[in-house]
Amino acid sequence: MGIARALRLARGVRDSVGLDAAQRAANLAGQVGVRRSRLPPPGAAVLLVDDVVTTGATLAACRDALAAAGVAVRGAVVLCDATPEIRRVASARSGG
Repeated sequence: MGIARALRLARGVRDSVGLDAAQRAANLAGQVGVRRSRLPPPGAAVLLVDDVVTTGATLAACRDALAAAGVAVRGAVVLCDATPEIRRVASARSGG
């Protein structure tokens, strides 16, 4: 297993704190670039790694950029899932 630091954000992408899902997606649209010299070898199993997923916009933009470069993403590893659905389920389970 290796790490391929093949993605980069273009300048001018604003911090997504406070943005809703549509705003986050628009903020990242076309702003994730691929460093072709750093792509994994053809056929490699590729997982994206993200610290926190809130709306999935970053993961989707990264997946799309890699797909455009011919790289298939098999999944993602996320350290914290802060999606609205998870918050609703957690709140319902805790009685809140």
